[in-house]
Amino acid sequence: MGEKRFADEVVQVMARKFRILTLGGVAVISHGLSRNTHDLDVWCEPLESARNWTSGLRSILTSFSGLELLEIGSLRPISFDELPAVIMQDGVIRTVGLDRPLDIFRRPNEMEVGEFEAVWTRATPLDDGTRLPDVVDLLVTKQDTGRAKDTYDIQFLEGKAEALYAERLPQALPDEAIEMLARFLNPKVAEIAARHSHPRVRETGIGFLRELSAEGDPFARDHLAALEKASKLP
Repeated sequence: MGEKRFADEVVQVMARKFRILTLGGVAVISHGLSRNTHDLDVWCEPLESARNWTSGLRSILTSFSGLELLEIGSLRPISFDELPAVIMQDGVIRTVGLDRPLDIFRRPNEMEVGEFEAVWTRATPLDDGTRLPDVVDLLVTKQDTGRAKDTYDIQFLEGKAEALYAERLPQALPDEAIEMLARFLNPKVAEIAARHSHPRVRETGIGFLRELSAEGDPFARDHLAALEKASKLP
């Protein structure tokens, strides 16, 4: 039996040919959360088509002996000939035969292939040649998975995003602030926006709080009451 290869090694080889973003638990850990993870998730740039993507991936994975591709839902072994159809449906393929499972995405959860460029541009370069998505982009990939283990990750990432917005949003120019709010907006961030110096930014924050308050959100209602007391509401 040959020596088992490391998923990190495969990713480093992939990163020499393709742009690779780190996702999943490893990415959350890189953002500062202390927890364990038993697999490795990466987003390999989607290329022009699923067939081109498969061809490029095949040239790398077949250079490592003993690897097998599994359909993510059923864990059914598949061939590279099946991969274009599977990846179009699932957006991800699992690779086994390494020290840990390696999940390779063409389309991550809650993302579209066309968003890769923007996510890549905002991401931070890492020593292994991959990039780490910013906290908001990573948070998006954790939404609505239905997995209990993602709940803690989401809480951590939301807290980090709130702290980042609390620091940057008050000083942001109007266009930048509106762009920030389009990417991430919750009651705490809306309250910060509602105190911004520019009326368009304030309106965005207040409008969001009013929508939530009308839906019965107690936190939004409390934020609105505090703003009213401070005479910040129009």
